[in-house]
Amino acid sequence: MKKDWFVCLKKMLYAAVLLGIVLGQSCGPMGEMESADHQTATETTLAWNRLMLDLERYTPGYRPPVSARMFAYVEIAAYEASLPDLEGFVSLEQYFPGYAKPAIVVAKGQFHLPTSLNAAYAQILRDFFPTTPNHLKKRIDALEETHARRFHEIIDSRILDQSKTFGQAVSKAVWQWSMNDKEGHDAFLYNYDRNFEPENCTGCWKPNGKRSIPALLPNWGKTRSFVVPTSEVSVKPPLPFDESPGSAMYTDAVEVFSLSHPLSKENRWIAELWSDDLPGLTVTPAGRWISIANQALEQANLPFTKVIETYLKTALALCDISIITWQAKYTFNRERPESYIHRVMKTEWSPLHDNPSFPSYPSGHAGFGAAAAEVLTAQLGEHFNLTDRTHEKRQEFTGKPRTYQSFTEMAQENATSRVLLGVHYRMDCKEGLRLGKIVGQKVNGMSLRRSEAGL
Repeated sequence: MKKDWFVCLKKMLYAAVLLGIVLGQSCGPMGEMESADHQTATETTLAWNRLMLDLERYTPGYRPPVSARMFAYVEIAAYEASLPDLEGFVSLEQYFPGYAKPAIVVAKGQFHLPTSLNAAYAQILRDFFPTTPNHLKKRIDALEETHARRFHEIIDSRILDQSKTFGQAVSKAVWQWSMNDKEGHDAFLYNYDRNFEPENCTGCWKPNGKRSIPALLPNWGKTRSFVVPTSEVSVKPPLPFDESPGSAMYTDAVEVFSLSHPLSKENRWIAELWSDDLPGLTVTPAGRWISIANQALEQANLPFTKVIETYLKTALALCDISIITWQAKYTFNRERPESYIHRVMKTEWSPLHDNPSFPSYPSGHAGFGAAAAEVLTAQLGEHFNLTDRTHEKRQEFTGKPRTYQSFTEMAQENATSRVLLGVHYRMDCKEGLRLGKIVGQKVNGMSLRRSEAGL
């Protein structure tokens, strides 16, 4: 009897502490104080999104498009695992043919949102990262257990079990749906297509360099999209191929050559800070924008409904722009600046970093940045001051934190960095920015609230 009384008192005190944190830190719509469960759900979501960056950084095969797709399915699972506590929000089965939410009815008052989220993230990340190093598998286990132990101290075990079951069921349903996407599912296992033969012509891209690597995901354009099918976006063709001095194509190449050597200290900082495509060393370009979202959401202290919507829409935009830009890359098959400069300008110039193993036009980096920036701007505002610390304390390159006044400014600098690095023409970056903005705007128009969706 005495032990039961002590446990009850401990739970009451723990809940009071959490409530105190909420009262001091977070408000919901119209200034209403956010519940302890929602505040804890935000903390749980942020923790899992931080871990995801290490998973995609250190797991072989997680190149930019693959990571973008993974983020989308993971955030779909997280959103769906939250629905029993999100009054007025719709299931994504309304938008995504083939996805069906689990047929589990959760009774009101019998659901613990943070537990469902915790279980959903852990379940689907184990599915997406079966080949991740063992120390990272242990981190998935440890993070799940840390949260579960914390929740067990304050919530009835029956509610915890039901909530965990629901979160796991959602992730299994999302994973099953992912498996039906023939081109995209498990793409980390087959990044490079050794049977792909690019068109053999002057100005066409082909694998080159000292260590020639086959084409990266040449069929990625067939991957299932979420909000913006490739058929709905018209990609502008690149500048007409021309080797004549004074032509638009030649001028674009001269700009790359002139800006990249020698690089000023400022331009080298920009070029290296946004490179983000060094497997095992940095996050991917898609992961960079999840890192930015992590930092921005932590700083903004938004209510959970905004947090989960921001992650979901950012990830969906990243995935859809990856499909659009990759399809365009292998449609136009434009060579990288290095090949053009070597052949036309007769010089042994080289970019600051090795060229990626896929065509130049349009820029995937620029597309990722513009798509994510549109979503983050819609959620957090046009003027959001943020110091990006993604690469803080890195010794291998210039990773010093850099401050920006808006997400649009970040996206534009990210695009410019590709010219400074020497791996893209200006035309690549302009079109990537244009396409990314279109995708971001279309994703922003996706209504998650039942009253807005007309359901």
